[in-house]
Amino acid sequence: MNTDCYSILGVPPAATAEEIRAAYRRLARQYHPDLNSGPEAEARMKEINEAYDTLSDPLRRRQYDIHKSNGDFLANRARRGQSPGRRRATASPARTRPYVPQRGEDIEVALLITRREAKHGARKNFPVERMEVCPRCRGTGIEPEETLAVGQCWRCAGEQRLGRELQLNATIPAGVADGGRLRLRGQGNAGLDGGSNGHIYITARVSKNTGFFRALTFILRHMIY
Repeated sequence: MNTDCYSILGVPPAATAEEIRAAYRRLARQYHPDLNSGPEAEARMKEINEAYDTLSDPLRRRQYDIHKSNGDFLANRARRGQSPGRRRATASPARTRPYVPQRGEDIEVALLITRREAKHGARKNFPVERMEVCPRCRGTGIEPEETLAVGQCWRCAGEQRLGRELQLNATIPAGVADGGRLRLRGQGNAGLDGGSNGHIYITARVSKNTGFFRALTFILRHMIY
């Protein structure tokens, strides 16, 4: 069993938190059992998780560095019955999530429509701000390999996603009632670590005063133009 956390992750002892995080993600993509069916993948991933758990926590890393000269830090933990690779439930906010796909968040939108639109249906355009996969790192959170750079993606700061404002369209079906809900499947926030996108849920709000609605629309148009 390799007991040197730094050599397990392939980083120098002076590595920054970003370099450690990038190394973990790179190795997780290579050895995670869901992505690698090789016989050594599971054991290797346990070593990687154990090393990352130690080096990603500032206090544990300091303790490890102090006792590193003994050469048996991980071995002692294993003898005490602590399972390699077990991640603590009370992780600090700065730590990276385990490399497990997570579905993107849903987005809620309210659309104001006229009684005529509710009766006959309509095609509505609406603005939305959602998180999309970072085009530079393609959702990995680290610099692309072709850049020969090491560390987190500079564009998304390692968060895998970027916020974007855009205009979307939705078809309001005829006969929709006030408070009726529609779903735009897969149009919500992008997932993490390869997880699926969330949905957009649209709540129709039917205007009870058509004259007021028209006047408000007229005013807003003139304010914009």
